[in-house]
Amino acid sequence: MKLHHDGAVAVALPQPIGDSLIALVLVENLVRNGYEPVVFGWVAEQLADWFPRITVGRAHEYQAAFDTVIEVRPTNYASSLSRSGSTLRLDALPEYGGTKHMIDRIVDIAVNVLHLNDVTRSNGMVVPAGVARGRVANRVVIHPTGSHPEKMWGSAKFLALSRVLTRREMQPSFLVSPDELADWRDIATHRYEINALSRLSDVATWIAESAWFIGNDSGLGHLASSIGVPTLTLFMRRGLARSWRPGWGPGAVALPPAVLPFGGLRERLWKRLLTVRRVSAAFHSLRDAHLRPEHNHASGHAAMLPEARSGR
Repeated sequence: MKLHHDGAVAVALPQPIGDSLIALVLVENLVRNGYEPVVFGWVAEQLADWFPRITVGRAHEYQAAFDTVIEVRPTNYASSLSRSGSTLRLDALPEYGGTKHMIDRIVDIAVNVLHLNDVTRSNGMVVPAGVARGRVANRVVIHPTGSHPEKMWGSAKFLALSRVLTRREMQPSFLVSPDELADWRDIATHRYEINALSRLSDVATWIAESAWFIGNDSGLGHLASSIGVPTLTLFMRRGLARSWRPGWGPGAVALPPAVLPFGGLRERLWKRLLTVRRVSAAFHSLRDAHLRPEHNHASGHAAMLPEARSGR
């Protein structure tokens, strides 16, 4: 499929934060190749200042306005943006499947489906000038929740991890959404900071001004990685980590040891198998690697660290 530069192009982002940030890789590549796409979705709206190269639209203002409408998965409004009523669905393309990292699947679509020449893995995120990157040098953002309960490590383990970090002179800072705060308010009784920020731009600022990020497999890990904050992500299984680990800034993953033969059993028991010691060891390996002099002098994005296998 070849896009015409004089044709109007829209990109409808999916609802999840991580999926949207990955889809913005396609938007960045369209911009790099001379297109002027209009981007739709709440993530783009709330992070508009962090993506200065894109134009953000609201669906009701652009009815039947575009020759080409691209969506990752079906939305309830994308077809209304199209003059023909049809859309290009990325999830229906062969390039969107397989075992590659999700960013690389988007890159494949940019090259092999849209035939773009100047292609990058970046999504174009830029930290705004008023945000003091890494201002709190020892703050570790902990995101203990996620969109799927089965992907969430236990609260008692996150608290135990926080005690380990505190003993090593780090400052754990829990971050949840406003509707999750009631379930996590007791964190404060353990004398740990907890924040519930309603706007995604405020969440991005809090993460950007921190030094580290630890969280479950969730959208905020992708956000931290987009910003360039070193990120440790907890996964239930290797296949998910291979495709969905945050893929921009320096990062590592923590996985339970592969001691069980059956995938279903591993998924049910991963929270028990992934110990505080194992996660702590993974974090400190990430931290030590990031603070090495050769890392600090490297140019561009750091390569992602391999998964940590120590600390069983």
